[in-house]
Amino acid sequence: MWVIKWLLIAAVVILIIGFAMQNTTQRVAVQFYQYRSIELPLWVVMYASFVAGLLFWLVVSIGRIVSLKRQLHKQHKESKNLRLELDSLRNASIDDSVIPKPNHADSATKPRQTAGE
Repeated sequence: MWVIKWLLIAAVVILIIGFAMQNTTQRVAVQFYQYRSIELPLWVVMYASFVAGLLFWLVVSIGRIVSLKRQLHKQHKESKNLRLELDSLRNASIDDSVIPKPNHADSATKPRQTAGE
């Protein structure tokens, strides 16, 4: 599998170099509002814009990763707290406040019902 990956990378690099070699004579000047750059080869302008896009993507991705890590930390903390609460509830003894004991005085005065009644 790694051979296919490296062959694809090599093919892409060859295509990029071929594109750059065919566009060495074309020169362009980038104009942004009042700013106008010197004339540069087309491939330099295209690669510079590609790198600028990569850097922008990197900054946005880092922000997203930090946000997701913060959210994951909150969920781990909440999960830990809920697990501790669940463990404390599992280990709690059943006392009279949860299940009341039957009143023996009431059971002595009432006749027992049989299954047939």
